[in-house]
Amino acid sequence: MKEIIKYIACITLLIFSSCETESTGNVNSITNLPLFEFEAIVVHPMGVPFSAAATAIEAGEELPVEFSSDIDVNVPGVYDVVYSAVNSDGFGINATQKVIVHDPNIIGTDVSGNIFDTTRNERTGIISLVEGTTSIFFVTDFAFGGTFPMWFQMDGDTISEIPQVYPFGATSVDLTYDPIERQFTTFVNPYGFGYTFKYQ
Repeated sequence: MKEIIKYIACITLLIFSSCETESTGNVNSITNLPLFEFEAIVVHPMGVPFSAAATAIEAGEELPVEFSSDIDVNVPGVYDVVYSAVNSDGFGINATQKVIVHDPNIIGTDVSGNIFDTTRNERTGIISLVEGTTSIFFVTDFAFGGTFPMWFQMDGDTISEIPQVYPFGATSVDLTYDPIERQFTTFVNPYGFGYTFKYQ
């Protein structure tokens, strides 16, 4: 019985001792993170130097902005520009911009429309021309289970892969387009998964 009382007393002491408040030393825990102002997606002509442009604001004051990028303006593709800024309390934040480099001299067949997977009719996607280009298209799903968006280029009836970051660690996608059958095939590397899509 005494052992039980000692045990309860120890727990009570632990509870009360752990409830003591500690001083924060008058440190304010509120900080204003930088807010970025920039275009989320930029269409850029091939061969023209790219100038990164973003503004970071903290409580109405403009902050210095740094950026990093993997853009190759000589190769059509979808590239990331990462902007970063640090506020007055030393807290940093990043923001990512998509830059779509396109060749204005390439005119692609308009392959916009609704598509479906021929082996699983419930799997569908939408292809649309990227505004401001004549050859770069975005598709909401070209593989897996409805979660594989990507960009591609059309040069006339010829489809081609362009540099981009793929979902799920995919490294590349082999593409074909048959203008007579109006049919696409995709093969995702390194997974080895292949798909066939037609228009609805």
